[in-house]
Amino acid sequence: MQKMRLCSLVMFAMFVPLLGLKAQEEQLLASLHHHYHNAAAMSAQGRLAEAEKEFREVVIVSSRVFGKQHPDTLVSRSDLAATLAGEGKYAEAEKENRAVLIIRKEILGPEHPDTLLSRNNLAAALQELGKQTEAVQEYRAVLAVRQRVMGAEHLETLESRNNLATALHDQSKHAEAEKEHRAILVVRERLLGAEHPKTLASRNNLAAVLQELDRPAEAEREHHAVLTLRERVLGPRHPDVFLSCFNLALCLEAQSKFSEALAFMQRAQAGFKKQYGANHPHTQFAVESMQRLMAELKK
Repeated sequence: MQKMRLCSLVMFAMFVPLLGLKAQEEQLLASLHHHYHNAAAMSAQGRLAEAEKEFREVVIVSSRVFGKQHPDTLVSRSDLAATLAGEGKYAEAEKENRAVLIIRKEILGPEHPDTLLSRNNLAAALQELGKQTEAVQEYRAVLAVRQRVMGAEHLETLESRNNLATALHDQSKHAEAEKEHRAILVVRERLLGAEHPKTLASRNNLAAVLQELDRPAEAEREHHAVLTLRERVLGPRHPDVFLSCFNLALCLEAQSKFSEALAFMQRAQAGFKKQYGANHPHTQFAVESMQRLMAELKK
C-alpha cells in the first residue's frame, strides 16, 4: 500500500484561508485526511471490507476536491485496488489498476516509480486471474526498468524478480523459477538477513517450486523451517504464518501424509477465515483441501 502524500493535504489545508475557501471546505479536507488514515488502518488490521468502503469514499471526495488526475486521488485509487485484491476481488482490482496506470503513464511518464508500481500491481491481479502470459510481460517490463534505473540489488528490483519468478512458476516453468528464487534468496539473505520477512518469502517460494519439481522432502524441510521462523519473527497469528501452514499441508498431502497435512490445513483455514472472511478464495481453497484430506483419511 502506498502512503498518501500528506504534505499536499496538509499544505492545502494550511492555505485554505488564504484561498478564501469556507470553513466547511476546511472541514472537508480534515475529514478526507481522517478517512484515508482510517482506511489504511483498517486494511492493515485485515478489516478489508470496511477499508474498501472507506477508500471508495476517499476516492470520490478526493476526485472532487483535487481532481481525478491529482497524485493523492491516484494513491487512493491504487490503495483501493490493493484492498480489492486482498479481498479476492481480482477482476475489480485489475480494472482499478489499469485505470490508474493509464493516468500515471500520461502524467508521470512510463518510468516513474508510481507508474511502475501500478504496472506491478496490475500484473499481480492478472496473475491471480490466471492471465499468466500478460502478467509475465508486465513483470518483465517493470523489472527491466528497475534494474536499469535502481540497480540489480535494489529492494524493489529484487521484488520484481521475485514476482516474475512466481509468475514463471504459475506458467509451469519450474526450473527457471527455481533458478530465480535461489538467486534472489542469496541476495536477500546478504542484504536483509536470514530472518527478514522478504527472505522468508523467498524460501517459501523456493519450497513451492521444489515441490513442483518432485522434490517433496526438500520442499517439506524448507516449509517447516520457514513456518518456524515466521512464527518466531512475526507471531503465530500473522497471515504469512497461515500461508506457511497451508503450503506445508499441501506438501505433506503430496507425500500422502494426510493426518499431518490435515492438522496444518485446519490451522490455515481458521487463520484465513478470521483474517479474510469465509468467502475469500484462500479460505474456500483451504476448506476444499480439508474435505479432500478427510476423505483420504476415511479410505
